[in-house]
Amino acid sequence: MNLLFASQIKAEEVDKKNEILKIGVLVPLSGEFNEIGQSILNSIKLATFSLGQKNIEIYPKNSGGDPNITFNAANEFKEMGIKIVIGPIFHQSLEKLDEFEEITFFSLTNKTHWLPKNVVAFGININSQLNTIKKYLKKNNFSKTIFLIPQNEFENEIKESVDKKEFSSFKIITYDTDPKKITSEIEKITSYDQRKRNLNRRLKILKKSDLYKDKKEYEKLKKKYTLGNVNFDSVIIADFGENLKSVLTSFKYSDVTDDKVVFFTINQWFDESLFEEDAMKNLLFPSINYKSFNNYKKEYFKTFNKKASEISLLAHDLLGLIYYLWQEKKDQMNIEKLLSKINFKGLHSKFSFKNNQSYQNLNIYRISEKSFSKIN
Repeated sequence: MNLLFASQIKAEEVDKKNEILKIGVLVPLSGEFNEIGQSILNSIKLATFSLGQKNIEIYPKNSGGDPNITFNAANEFKEMGIKIVIGPIFHQSLEKLDEFEEITFFSLTNKTHWLPKNVVAFGININSQLNTIKKYLKKNNFSKTIFLIPQNEFENEIKESVDKKEFSSFKIITYDTDPKKITSEIEKITSYDQRKRNLNRRLKILKKSDLYKDKKEYEKLKKKYTLGNVNFDSVIIADFGENLKSVLTSFKYSDVTDDKVVFFTINQWFDESLFEEDAMKNLLFPSINYKSFNNYKKEYFKTFNKKASEISLLAHDLLGLIYYLWQEKKDQMNIEKLLSKINFKGLHSKFSFKNNQSYQNLNIYRISEKSFSKIN
């Protein structure tokens, strides 16, 4: 079945019994990530307003982005008898939460390489993104995919999170993120030197010929940089910002362009600064529903006169999800059992749950001239 969240649930559908749903919210409300925490809390308030119900009570606590502060806050929730918590945001804050077996934490993390049994990861995780890309590749007959992972602190997390059986057809390659080394590494991946030699060899042969067709081919090849195909038809780059730009630029320098190979990156949250980079043109990425995201941001700004953080939309959907589950089984709310049986539809996407993590049915977008175009 599908579930329509928050603003789509009618007031008359609500149980009239005098019962209260108590939800803890565990987010950073001070320090470096205070604005994100406040945005998430506001989003939950917005979802509560949309539901139009007075039988929901929200209890926010500061996680501080620190495992010890998070643990102390979780202990307070335990003493208050709160069984469901939205948060924490950061994966490192999950460290000690398995000690609170009676509480289910809906974390907004997108990291899934390790999760306590009582934590459900609700972030846009790498498996959801790769699964969306895989479906697109299969539908459009792309079969030779390389998956580029940067050699940084996230390398092992990505490798451990990726379902190796599900994505066994992807050839995983790691690369050095040093800008001085990226180009040489991409040249190796694309066999640039060999293709350059192929071109020079062919030009020498054609130059000696007096045949018209050979002279015509010679003039055509003089305008090229290489000759020959690469052994892949699609590339996924798990990177952001300047590193992503450097990798894409290096492919172009190596004479592998988007008219020959399709290029993907991972979720970019519709970052409009991507429009300013020529290297990003025609780049594809999986993400949430763009139209719903924009509508949500407008409603958020209208209500709070502030910009919403990206992941706050997930908190909005979580409130609706939790309320629905509570309505189904107030007396005996088995979160794990309920989640395993239902497919949901939120503002951000359709999704389901397996192994304590959400699996989103995302869309594919292309970076075009000053716009993000949905292509699937």
